[in-house]
Amino acid sequence: MGARLWWGSWKGLMGSEYKQWHEVLCAEFFGEGNEQRSTVLYVDAEVERELAERVGAGLAQAVADELNWSDPDRPLFSRIQRECEMWEERGSVGPPPSLPVLALSVLAATHMASSDGMLKTNFYGRWSQLFGEQPSSRRGHKLANAFEDVAGMWEQLDTWLEDTGGLYGTSTISTDQYYWKIGFPISQALVRDSDRQVLTRFFAATRLRPRNPDKVSGRELLRRLRVWTAGRDRHLSPRLMEELANALDMGDTLIAGLVKRLADDWDGTLHEPEREHRRRAIGLRLVVADRGRRLEWLAEACDGIDEARVAVPPDGRTFTLRKGYGGVYEGLESLHPSWQQLEHGLRLEGEELVLEWAPQEVLLLRLHPHLGEWVSTQYFEPGEQHWILAADSAVRAVRSMVDALGGRTVREAAAPVPGWKLIKGVRAVNGLAFASALDRGGDHAHVLEPQIRHHAALSGGLRIAPEYRTGAGVAGHFLRGGAPDLMLPASDSPDGRVEVVLDGRTEKLRADPRVPFPLCLIPLDEGEHRVGTAHSSQVFTLHDGLHEGLPPGTGTLGYLCDGTARLELNEVTGSEAAIRGADAPSSISLPRTELLRSSVLEAVLLDPHGGVHRTKQQSVPAWMASRLPAAALGPCVEIEVPDDCVWLVYRTAARWSVRALAAAADTPAPAPAPDDYAWAYAVLSAAQRLQDPAWLDYVAAAEAISGRRGV
Repeated sequence: MGARLWWGSWKGLMGSEYKQWHEVLCAEFFGEGNEQRSTVLYVDAEVERELAERVGAGLAQAVADELNWSDPDRPLFSRIQRECEMWEERGSVGPPPSLPVLALSVLAATHMASSDGMLKTNFYGRWSQLFGEQPSSRRGHKLANAFEDVAGMWEQLDTWLEDTGGLYGTSTISTDQYYWKIGFPISQALVRDSDRQVLTRFFAATRLRPRNPDKVSGRELLRRLRVWTAGRDRHLSPRLMEELANALDMGDTLIAGLVKRLADDWDGTLHEPEREHRRRAIGLRLVVADRGRRLEWLAEACDGIDEARVAVPPDGRTFTLRKGYGGVYEGLESLHPSWQQLEHGLRLEGEELVLEWAPQEVLLLRLHPHLGEWVSTQYFEPGEQHWILAADSAVRAVRSMVDALGGRTVREAAAPVPGWKLIKGVRAVNGLAFASALDRGGDHAHVLEPQIRHHAALSGGLRIAPEYRTGAGVAGHFLRGGAPDLMLPASDSPDGRVEVVLDGRTEKLRADPRVPFPLCLIPLDEGEHRVGTAHSSQVFTLHDGLHEGLPPGTGTLGYLCDGTARLELNEVTGSEAAIRGADAPSSISLPRTELLRSSVLEAVLLDPHGGVHRTKQQSVPAWMASRLPAAALGPCVEIEVPDDCVWLVYRTAARWSVRALAAAADTPAPAPAPDDYAWAYAVLSAAQRLQDPAWLDYVAAAEAISGRRGV
C-alpha cells in the first residue's frame, strides 16, 4: 500500500507540506525492499537537504506549521497526536503520522556537538534551534517539556514495527536508563547507512551467526568491535567511532543496545544496496597447522550453501567450495596465506558468497576442538593454552605483554611466512597478573581480552574425561583437587559483586569477570557439583582417580587397535584397546544410512511425492583415515538416506536394480505430480527388477506420467 493511500485514510487537517514529508519518509525508509531488514531512521543535514528537494520545503518548517502555540490548554503536538489516535482507530495501516516529527528529532541529534556555546550533550538546545527558538526562551522551554510526547511517538513507531513482523523493516529504536526520552532519536543518529554496510562486514568477520542465536550480548559485541577497529580504519563514521570509544563498560548503554538489535536482525548477508541479490558473508579464519610449519585458510560453511564459487577480485583465481567434514568448506587448499594477505587483507567474492579476512597485526590462536590445529579466535580464554602470531613490528610489544602474565616461559619461533613470529604457550594462570596486564593496556592489549559473558562458564581444570552422554548436562569429569575455574558473568551491580550459587549455597563474590575464579581453592567432596548464578549454572563431577570401565551396551567383538586397527575381527577383553560396537542409547540420534557396493555407477533415492535425491557418500575424515589400515576400505560405501525416501534405485555395469528402504506396510502410496518425469524415468529404469505389490504401484504411477508425456 503506497504512502498516498495511507494519507488518504486520514481525515485530519494537516498541512500539505507535512503530508508530503510523510510520503517521502515512508518511501525512503519503509518502502519496498525494506522487508525484514533493519530500519534506521537516519536523517542528518545532507539527507534532509536531499529529501527537501523532493518536497520543496524544509522539514523543520513543515513540522513547525503543525505546532499548537495558540491554545495553552492543549499539548504543543496535539494536532499530530490526534492524527496518530485516528491512525490507530483505523487499524494502524502504514507508518504512523508522526514520522516528520521523529525525523526532525533525529536531525537534532545529529547536530549535537560542542559549539555555539553548547555542550555536545545538549540535545534540547539543538531541538529548539531547529524551530528558530532560543533554548532559554519560553518557547524553547515548552519545546523541551513537550518532548515527552515525542518519546511516546517513538514508542508507538517501535511497537508498530514489531507488530507488523518486519513487513516494513525491523526496529532498531533503542534508549537507555541515562537518556530515556532523547535516547530514541540519538539511537537513530549513531548509525549511518554506510555504517550499516560496514557493520555487516564486522558481523561476518566476528563469525556471528544469522539472527544471533547464541545471544551474544551488546557489551561483548562492542568489545569485539573495538578489537576489530583497533589500529585499522574500517571506514565507520566519526560519530559512531566516538560513541564506541566513550561507551561505558557497565550496564547496557545506548550504543550496546543498538548494535545488539542490529546483530539480532542480521540475516547473514552483506548490506549492499547497489546489488539486487543479497550475498552471504563469512569471516575467514587462519589455521597454523603441522606444529607451526604451515598456514591455511579456513571457511566455516553457511547453512543452505553446500557448494559455491568464489574468486579474488577483480579477475583473479577462482575456487570451488564444497561443504566437507566438520562443517567447513573444502577448496581453499591451494590458496596459501602470504604476508601480503595477512597485512593487507583478503577478499573472495562470488554470486552467493563473500569470504573476507580483515588484516591484523597480531592474531590470537587457540586449539580447535575438532580439527586438532591452532586456529584464529576472537577472544582469550584464561587458563587455556594459546598461540600468538605477530608481525615483526609488534613482536617486542607482544613479548613484553606476555611476559607480564607470569607463569611458564613461552616459546618463540619463526612463522611460516616472512616478517612474522609465532609465540607459543601463552597462558594466564595468575589472576592478579592477568588483570594487571589488561589494566596496563597497550596497542595490543585487546588480544588478551576474554569475552564478556552473561552466563557462568567453566574453564581449565584437571579434566579426567569429557561427558560422553548426550543431553546429560554435565560439563566434564575432573580430578578432585583440580576442579575447573569458574568464569563469572559481568556484574551490573554498583559494588561489582556477583551472587554465586555452589551446591545450593549462595555467596556474593567481588571478582573481575575477566579473571576466572579458582574452584580448586574450595574443598569439595567426590561426586557431582553444580555452580553458577541464579540465572545460569554448570554441573561437573570430581573423582579421586580414573576408574576405567566400559559403558553399558559395549560389544565383546572388535578390531584390536594399537595405533592402526587390525583387519581381523577378534573377541576383546575390557583391558584391550579396540574398535568395538555398542548398543546406542535412544537419546543419540544416528543418521539413517544404507550400504551400497562401490561398483555402483549411479544411484538415486526416491520419495513417494515425486522427489529424486542423489546419493551422498560420507567422506572419511583425515583423522580417521590415518588410523585405519590401507585395506580397510571394503567393497561397500555408506550413504545417507533422507527420512522420507522409500526406494533406492541404482545402476551397475550390468543392469538397473531397486531396493526397498521400508517395509511394505510402511511404504506410502505414490503421489507424484503429473510432470515429475525424472522420478518416473528412475522408477521405470528398474520396473522389472522387483515384483513387490508396493513397487508395482510406483511402476503404475510412473507409467501414467510417461503416458501423459507421450513417450
